[in-house]
Amino acid sequence: MNQTEALSASQLEQAFKVFNQLSHQLDTSYRDLEGKVTGLTEELARARSARLSELAEKERLAHRLSSLLSVLPGGVLILDSGYIIRDANPEALELLGEPLIGKYWEAVLARAAPSQQLSGRELELHSGKKISVVSRLLDGSSDHVVLITDVSEIHQLQEQLGRKKRLTALGEMAARLAHQIRTPLSATTLYLAQLARADLKAEQRQRIVDKVNERLGHMGNLLHSMLSFVRGETPVTETILLNQVLQQFEETVRPTLEQHHAVMSIPYVDNSLELVGDLDELVGVLGNLAMNAIEAAKGPVVIDLWVGALNPDWLQIRFRDDGPGIPEELLERIFDPFFTTRAQGTGLGLAVVAMAVSKHGGEISATNRSTGGLEFVINLPISKPASGTEVVVDGHNQGDAVYE
Repeated sequence: MNQTEALSASQLEQAFKVFNQLSHQLDTSYRDLEGKVTGLTEELARARSARLSELAEKERLAHRLSSLLSVLPGGVLILDSGYIIRDANPEALELLGEPLIGKYWEAVLARAAPSQQLSGRELELHSGKKISVVSRLLDGSSDHVVLITDVSEIHQLQEQLGRKKRLTALGEMAARLAHQIRTPLSATTLYLAQLARADLKAEQRQRIVDKVNERLGHMGNLLHSMLSFVRGETPVTETILLNQVLQQFEETVRPTLEQHHAVMSIPYVDNSLELVGDLDELVGVLGNLAMNAIEAAKGPVVIDLWVGALNPDWLQIRFRDDGPGIPEELLERIFDPFFTTRAQGTGLGLAVVAMAVSKHGGEISATNRSTGGLEFVINLPISKPASGTEVVVDGHNQGDAVYE
C-alpha cells in the first residue's frame, strides 16, 4: 500500500513534546540574543555619547587655543622638520609680514631682518622694531614652535633708564672732574706765570712749555674720557670681522708700543668670526686696555691677547699684561667712573671700556694673574655660528704680531 500509516498516539505525543522543547529553546535563545543586542546597543550609545563629548571638549579646547594664539601679544610659528612654516598666528604675520605659510624660516628672517642682529637672539626688523626669537622642539614630534616677542618698548625703557642714570651721575662726575682738573690747572697757571720772567734762559723756557703742554694734554684726555662715558649713544650696528678689529687695534697702538718699548702679541684670526657692533668703539676698547697696561707698568710691559669661540653664540677675548696688577680688595671697583690707582690717571678709561662692552651685549671682568699682571676677559655675542668651537687656542701662534 502507498498510504501513509497513521501515527500512534504515543508517537504524536513524543513529537509534540520535542516540538515544545525546541520552541522553548528558540524562545530562550531569542530572548538572550535580544538582551545582548539591547546591552550592546546601550553600550554603543554610551561610547558614542562619550566620544561626542570628547570631540566636543577637544573642539572647545582647540577653539580656546586658537583664540588664545590670536590675542597673544607675541608671534607664534609652527615649523616642520624641514623648517618650513606650517602655521602662524596674526601677531607673527603683523611682525614678519606675509606670506609666511609654506615658506622657509631662514628665508623669512632674511626678508624681514637682513643683517640686523642686535645681540644673542634679538633682531631689528626693517620697520625698526626689535624682536626676540626663541625656538623649542615640540614634545613627541620633530616640529618646532618659534616664539617672537616685540622688545622695542623694553629697549626704549632701558635707554631712558640709562640716560636717567647718567644724568643722575653727572652731578657727581662734574664735582669729581673739577677736583681732577684743579691740580693740573693750578700747575699750568704757575708754569705760565713763570714764562713772564725776563731772566729765563731758552732751555728753562722750553722746559716750562713742555710741562704746560703735558698738563694741558692730561686735562684734554680727562675731558675726552668723560665725554665718551657720558654720551652713551647706541653704537652703529654693522656686521664686522673680529680680524678687522684686531688689525685696526694693532695699527692704532703700534707707535705707542714702540715708544714705550712694549711687547705685544696678537693672535692670527681668520674671517670665520663675525660680530655686530661699532668697529671704532671695539678698537677703542682694546686701545684703552693697552694704554692702561702701559701707564700702569713701571717699565716695558708685555701684552698678550688670546681669542677664541666659546660656542656658536659667544666669542672671548683675553687681554693679559705682566704689569703690577691691582690689589684684590680694589678689583671690583676698577670699572667705576673716576676710580684710579695712579696719580695721573683719569679713572674713566676702564669705565668707558665696560660701557662699550655692555652696549655690544657683552661682559667684561678682570682678575690678577698668578704670574703677575692683570687679565681682562671680554665675552661678546657672535653674529653667525662659528664653524668650530675654537678658532685660536694659543696667543703665541705663528703669525702673531709682536712689537718691542
